[in-house]
Amino acid sequence: MRKDRHRTSCICGRFFDEGCLLWYACLIEKLSLRFDGETDDAFRERAERTARIVRVLILACLQNRCVQEFIADPSIPQWSAESVLRNPTVRIEYEQAIAFGGIGECLAATAGKSWGNGPQVLPLNADDWIFPDRITYRFKEGSVYNRRFNQRRRLKKLLGKNRKLVGDAKSSTKGDFLKHLTREEAKAIRRILGVGPGEFWRAATGAVFLGLPPELIQGELEFPE
Repeated sequence: MRKDRHRTSCICGRFFDEGCLLWYACLIEKLSLRFDGETDDAFRERAERTARIVRVLILACLQNRCVQEFIADPSIPQWSAESVLRNPTVRIEYEQAIAFGGIGECLAATAGKSWGNGPQVLPLNADDWIFPDRITYRFKEGSVYNRRFNQRRRLKKLLGKNRKLVGDAKSSTKGDFLKHLTREEAKAIRRILGVGPGEFWRAATGAVFLGLPPELIQGELEFPE
């Protein structure tokens, strides 16, 4: 079972190089199906290989629990067995993150992302959770992208009423951020985070990771009756 699953993942991971263009061109973009100089035998082989890969992606999509719920839900009419056959939801996997959605929309949405090696086009797992109406993103634990995201979220929570400073720093050069920073805001950064405005800017842009205090969570207490 593990060997078959690994083989399926490897086949679909090579989906782009070995046939994605044929299926995508035929069903989505209406482009030319042949590569320049491709022989009839080579075209036929590529078409058969692509059909096998597409079948794996469609079957995996139909076996996904979220997809099954969407198809059965009359309030989501855009989901049906026919829509899955036309454009199955897949995993577009990078080193640091995964996008779930149609192949074309996910590739377009992630084209400018710095998520490491990728993309690989892989079939859905049965327990992959997805949104019914938009691309779903999942950042891998320990990835640099995820650590930056979590740090910005923690900075916002710690800064409270000054949380907008995180977005200001992230979207500005260091010079512009320091130029427009008020004295009160600089004092708040030093008092709450224990770092200067320059180091805060580096943290907000993801250049460094600060030793921030952990987030305290109140557990539920059980009292005897």
